[in-house]
Amino acid sequence: MKSFWDKAIEKHRKGKGIKARTNRGPKTKASAIYGGMGEREIQLRLEIHLEDFLSTKKSVLSPAKALCMFNMQDQERFIDTVGNICDIDMELAYNFCHHGVESLKHLDESQWEIWVTEITKNYRNGGIDKSVQLMNDIVFYSNSLAGTATSIDFSEFSKTIESLLTGLNGRPLKVEVAEEIYTDTETIYLPERVSSERTKEENFHLIKASAIHLWAQTYFGTWRVDKDDFNEFENKEKAIKAYHLLETVRLDEKIKKELPGVGRILDKLNPKKQLKSISKNFNNAVNTLSDQSSTYKESLNLISSIINDIDKVPSSQYAGNLKLDSASLVADERINQDKINFEKALDELHEQWKEVEKAPEESSENENSNDKTFSVSKENNDNEYDVALEFGDSNITPPENMKQIMESIIQDFGEIPEDYLEPAGEGGYDTDNENEDSEHDYGNSDYNFTYNEWDHARQKYRKDWCKLNVKTIEGVNNNFINETLSKHRGLLKNLNRTFEALREDEKRLRKQNYGDDIDLDAFIDAYIDLKQGKEVDEKLFIKLNKTERNVAVMFMVDMSGSTSGWINKMEKESLVLLCESLEVLGDTYAIYGFSGKTRNLCEVYKIKDFEEKYDSSVKNRICNIEAMDYTRMGASIRHLTMLLSKVEAKTKLLITLSDGKPDDVDGYRGTYGIEDTKKALIEARFLGIHTYCITIDEKAMDYLPYMYGKTNFAVINQVDKLPIKVSDIYRKITA
Repeated sequence: MKSFWDKAIEKHRKGKGIKARTNRGPKTKASAIYGGMGEREIQLRLEIHLEDFLSTKKSVLSPAKALCMFNMQDQERFIDTVGNICDIDMELAYNFCHHGVESLKHLDESQWEIWVTEITKNYRNGGIDKSVQLMNDIVFYSNSLAGTATSIDFSEFSKTIESLLTGLNGRPLKVEVAEEIYTDTETIYLPERVSSERTKEENFHLIKASAIHLWAQTYFGTWRVDKDDFNEFENKEKAIKAYHLLETVRLDEKIKKELPGVGRILDKLNPKKQLKSISKNFNNAVNTLSDQSSTYKESLNLISSIINDIDKVPSSQYAGNLKLDSASLVADERINQDKINFEKALDELHEQWKEVEKAPEESSENENSNDKTFSVSKENNDNEYDVALEFGDSNITPPENMKQIMESIIQDFGEIPEDYLEPAGEGGYDTDNENEDSEHDYGNSDYNFTYNEWDHARQKYRKDWCKLNVKTIEGVNNNFINETLSKHRGLLKNLNRTFEALREDEKRLRKQNYGDDIDLDAFIDAYIDLKQGKEVDEKLFIKLNKTERNVAVMFMVDMSGSTSGWINKMEKESLVLLCESLEVLGDTYAIYGFSGKTRNLCEVYKIKDFEEKYDSSVKNRICNIEAMDYTRMGASIRHLTMLLSKVEAKTKLLITLSDGKPDDVDGYRGTYGIEDTKKALIEARFLGIHTYCITIDEKAMDYLPYMYGKTNFAVINQVDKLPIKVSDIYRKITA
C-alpha cells in the first residue's frame, strides 16, 4: 500500500517527466526522528523548488535523509531558505542543499539567518566557489561567532593600532569602534570583533591592514575628491565604487613603499594579478596606478574605463567603505577652521615682521612693508612636505604650531591655496586696521559694546574684536503664560515648596549667651567642668538665626537657530515656572537671551533686568522669545558677567541654558569657540561669579567638562525635566 507522499512524489514526477530512480542508496526508508517530516516528504518539497535543475545525476536524496535528523521547525526553515536562494541562483540553492544541512547543528536561528545572508553576499562578490567554501567552513564560522581563540576584539587591538597610527605621518587619527570599516578623515572606525580569518595572527594582520589603508586615504589624498566629480556618471553609486577600488590599488603601492611589512600583507589580501586578469582595461589601470607619482586624479580619470566590469571584482575585506558624506561633513569643518587659524597665525607673523623691517631710517621700500604678502616654498618628495614661508625677500621658518596647520592644509589640498595667503577677508592678516570698521556702521543706537576675544592659537586676546548689540525683546500678549501654568500645575507646586524651604532656612547657632533653646551638649560640658572644679562656660543656649538671603542670578538663554521648535517652547516654559518660584524666594534675578552672526553682530536680548519686576511686560517678552542666528558665547558671557558684577550680592550665579556648543558662521566653532568660551567663564569666576550650564546636547561630555568644570554642568536627555534641574542647581549653589 503506497503512502500519501509516495503517491504525491510519483504524481509529481510523472507531471514533470522525471523518471523514477532506483539507485538511491539503502532500501530502508529514512523517517523523522524528532517529530519532523520523513525523507520522502522532504525530498518532494526540495524537488519542487529545484525541479528545473535536477537530473539523473543531480538528486536531493542525501540532504533529505540528513534533514530527517532535525525537528519540524528546522526542516521548514531550511526548505524555505532553499526556495529563497532559488530566486537568486538554482545552482547555489542545489549546493546549499548538499553543504548547508550541517549548519543547523551549529547555529541558532538568528545566527543562521546572518550566515545565509553572508552566503548570498559571497556569491555575488566571488561566485559559487566562495559561497560553498563558507558553507563548508561552518565549524570555523560558528567558532568565530562564539569568540574563540581565533578572533580578536577591539579592546585587544585598538591600543596597538593607535600606537601604530601615532608613528605615521599626517594628522593624528582617533580609533573608535563601529559596525563598518571606514574613516571620516579624523577618526578611523573599526569593528568590535575580527574573526573572518583562521588564526588570531591573521585576524590581527587583517585589521592592521585596514587601519593602515584608512590612514593612507587621509595622507595620500583620496579625500581631495569632490562629490560633484561623480555627477557625470549615470550610475553615481557605481562610479564611487570604482573610484574606491582604483584608490585601493594606488594606495597599496604607496603603502608598500612606506611600510614593506604591511605591503606583504596587502599582496596576500588583494593580489594585483587577480585584478589584471579581469580585462585589458583593468590591466592598464593597475599599471598606471602602480606608478609612485600617481594621484587621486588618475583614479578619477580611470573610472570610465573599468566601471562596466566593476561587478566582476571581489570585495576586499580590508578596504572598508568609502563614505563621502561623512568625510565631507568632518573635512569641511576642519578646512574652515584650518583656514581661520592659518590666517590668524599669518596676522601675528605679519605684525612681527613689520616690526623687524622697521628701522630708524625707514626707506621707501620699508614704508610699503604693509603691502607685502606671504608666499609658500614647498618641497614635495613623495608626499613629504618641507614647508617654508617667504615674506618679500625674506625666508621664514614658520613656528611649530603654524607648521602643523600648514601641513594639515596641504594634506587636504596638496598645497596652500593662494587665497589663504592674501591679506584680505575675515580672519586674514591686517584685519585689525581701520579700513575694516569702515565697512560697518556701529554708530546707530543698537550698537553698545565691544569685547575682547581669546585666540588660543596666538595665546592672547584680540582687542575689541566683538561688536555686541543690546536689544529688548518686544512683548507679545498671548495665552502662553496661562497655558504653561495650567499644564504644569503639579510641577509648579513642587518648585514653590522647594524655594519656600530655601526662604525659611534657619541656622542653629550653638553656645550662645542667650537664645531660644538650651544647648544640651554645652550644658553637659559645663556640668562636667563644674564637678571637676573647672571654670564653667556660661554660653549654654542655642539661637535660631533666620539668615538674610543675598543672591543674584543671571539666566543666559540660548536663542540660536538650533533652538527652534520644541526646544524654544520648553525654554520659555521653564522660564515661566522659574520666575513664578523665584518670586516666592525673593532673590534678585535677570534673564537675557543671546545669539548673533559673526563677530560684528553679537547680540543679547533683554527679557528681564535685575531692577524690573516680574510683571506683564516681562511675561510678554518671554512669550516672544524666538530662535535667531548662531551661538557665539564668549562675548555674551563677558557682557552678562559685566552686568552681574555690578549687582550688590554676596552670591552671584550665571546659569546658561543652551542646546549645543559654541558656533558661528565665521569660524567660531571647534577648538577656537570652546577656548574663547572657557576663557570668558574663567574671567567670570575670577570676579566671584558661579557658572553653570544645562544642555540637551548628547555630545556635551566632549566639551562641557573642559569649559565649565567637571561638576558645573548637566546634560538633560528629556527636556521636560529642565525646570526641575534648574531648581536643583539653584538650590545647591545658593542655599
